[in-house]
Amino acid sequence: MTTHPTKFILTVFAAFLASIALLQAETEEKQPHMESALHFLQEAKTSDTPAKLLTSAKEELEKARHNKHGFRDTSLEIVDKALALAAAGDHDKMIEKIDAAIANIHDGMAHAPGRR
Repeated sequence: MTTHPTKFILTVFAAFLASIALLQAETEEKQPHMESALHFLQEAKTSDTPAKLLTSAKEELEKARHNKHGFRDTSLEIVDKALALAAAGDHDKMIEKIDAAIANIHDGMAHAPGRR
């Protein structure tokens, strides 16, 4: 039994395209900067020195890819407000802003390519 060369080439090409699609989807789903920002925000909620952790969260958000349909930018604004509240000593309102930023980051991650 012999394999037709054209059929073989098409099969190899199809497998190649499928593997590229899988690799691209896997790459797009990983969002390490957004995940790090979430970690810092969670830690800031219980920290005696939340400003440092909020600053770290902001830095991670700034590094994140700009493919979140505006959610990343909104999260940055919310974290800035949380930083101001931390500086003012308003712990309860700071926690509210941190919770809002966390929810917004989750929304942004859900809207990023490869996550639908």
